Amino acid sequence: MDHLTKQLSNTSQSEKVYFTVIEYIQTLVQNGHLKLGDKLPSERQLMATLGLSRNSIREALRSLENIGIIESRHGQGNYLVNHAGKSLGSMFSLLLSMNECSCFEIRQLRRMLETDACLLAAKQAKDTDIQALSDILSKMADSCMQERAQLDKHFHDTIIQICGNRLLMLLNETLSQLFESSIHEILTDISAKDWKELLICHITIYESLRTRNLPDCTTAVMAHYDFIDVLLKKYEHQTSMEDSPPPIKQL
Repeated sequence: MDHLTKQLSNTSQSEKVYFTVIEYIQTLVQNGHLKLGDKLPSERQLMATLGLSRNSIREALRSLENIGIIESRHGQGNYLVNHAGKSLGSMFSLLLSMNECSCFEIRQLRRMLETDACLLAAKQAKDTDIQALSDILSKMADSCMQERAQLDKHFHDTIIQICGNRLLMLLNETLSQLFESSIHEILTDISAKDWKELLICHITIYESLRTRNLPDCTTAVMAHYDFIDVLLKKYEHQTSMEDSPPPIKQL
């Protein structure tokens, strides 16, 4: 067996072990023997049940930990968790660094995500949900620069939570990781005029939710992200200007 054939054989075997362990965990969950937060069977138990070697089990568990399905706690064992958002965030970050996607494409994805979330939220928001958004807006209006990024995030996260779709929540968590630092930089140095305009965008989204007006929801979210694009371009231009060397003075 040449090197390539042996490597392909080992890869195939690893995949079989990986899926065998996943299927077993799924069976435990479906049968009610395991739930989120519970400790998985020990490596020894998995070896005995599945007829696999310790190294194979450990490799499969490491793969599951990398995708955020389990968490290994030193001296305690492995636990079933849902850290998929962090794992997806790492994947998107890697794609960005390899130029396999762009920040603009990620902003497009977030725009689409929040448009759908806003439509869902408008259909099922309770009075307490609308009041929660109103309270956040009041805090945003009176906030200092250091508070604005966190309040902005809180506003958008609340809309995602109101929509009730857990997959949208997962994607929002992932995309928030990528935007948090850049948005924080912008909002801590935003002009009074731009902040007022951004606040109006949030108020318009809120009003569309309060009145349950679906067409207005779409328009409001689109307008908000159009303005975010403008702010980001302005920030990127300012940053590039600051990083540019000073012009050479003519003698």
